[in-house]
Amino acid sequence: MSDCCSTDVQEVSEKSGSGLCPACRGKGKKVKIITLKSMLQPTILSTLNASLTHYFCSTSNCDVVYFDTVKKKYLTSEIKVSVHQKNTSLDVPICYCFNWTKEKLIQYVEEGSSPNPVEHIRENIQQNRCGCEVNNPQGSCCLANVTSYMKSLEK
Repeated sequence: MSDCCSTDVQEVSEKSGSGLCPACRGKGKKVKIITLKSMLQPTILSTLNASLTHYFCSTSNCDVVYFDTVKKKYLTSEIKVSVHQKNTSLDVPICYCFNWTKEKLIQYVEEGSSPNPVEHIRENIQQNRCGCEVNNPQGSCCLANVTSYMKSLEK
């Protein structure tokens, strides 16, 4: 019997699939299985093949959030949270761990309110408080996304 929380999952050969999204053909970013386990709705989680390599599709106009090496797709409607790369609503977080939404970032840029989002996130990262692999649909740190979004507001 295998341990469901084991990190010792064997991945199939990359030859069985590619990192290109089967819907938009955009290049996907590999994500850990823990990210999918935390992001997929419970009814969809039962269809997950944890032995495959999975990718995150960040293309804004593509409804696919995750896909695997055999081209199984997981859509925005099957994810527990809104994905900022695919949803333009202002209440969608860019930083999922500390709830920095697009609206809060706009407020900071326009009004200079406190705290500084980048400094706030960095401080929490240093204190080992972030959980990006389970909170952020892309499965990795949001800091580049936050910085990029703030720069786009300053133009």
